[in-house]
Amino acid sequence: MTTIRCPVCADFLTADGEASLTRLLTTHLLAVHEVRGLEDITSVNVPREHHPQDWEAMKRGELPVEREPGEDVEETILCPLCGERVYGHDGDDLSNHLQAHFGNVHDLGRSRALLARRE
Repeated sequence: MTTIRCPVCADFLTADGEASLTRLLTTHLLAVHEVRGLEDITSVNVPREHHPQDWEAMKRGELPVEREPGEDVEETILCPLCGERVYGHDGDDLSNHLQAHFGNVHDLGRSRALLARRE
């Protein structure tokens, strides 16, 4: 399970895995912040290239991974606004990177949201 903070209001959101976390943030943005025009980016099927060694591993019950053994596994979430994958080593790191992404790419963030509420 990964816990992140909403990049707009800092509410805690907890889910297991990229798809669940992305859907939870999307639902939160729609319900709490009334953000419109969000697409279900988690339903987009991205074809994956398989190599012959992957097929042999899959026959043995192993799932192919896109990382080397012992490599640090990062948490990920898809931005509900543009679909860009955001990475972090843990929930706090992921929250910080997501908030930076919202501010830098979409000009959204906590300070802007709080200012908008006061107007």
